Amino acid sequence: MQGINAKEHQNVIEAYRKFEELVKIVENKLPQDEDNKTRKGIEELRNLYFKFHSLLNDLSHCTQQYEQRKKTVQSGMFKSIRKMKSQLKNKGEKYF
Repeated sequence: MQGINAKEHQNVIEAYRKFEELVKIVENKLPQDEDNKTRKGIEELRNLYFKFHSLLNDLSHCTQQYEQRKKTVQSGMFKSIRKMKSQLKNKGEKYF
């Protein structure tokens, strides 16, 4: 899975800040539709970036829960296997 590069995202945000500064200096020389399109695009990028990090945190939490549960299940399963093997051995039966 490929993530969102935080440094690249920060570079885009910094470029947008410079864009905003230029817009203020030039004062309405940029067509309104281009300005609106850029502002809307940057807002969408920010929202997607924050959504990505939220999902990444959820995934990390899910992974931790899975690992904890896996250890619990394996521990119980291996304990039962040892017990059953011991019972088979005591009876003189062969096991796999």
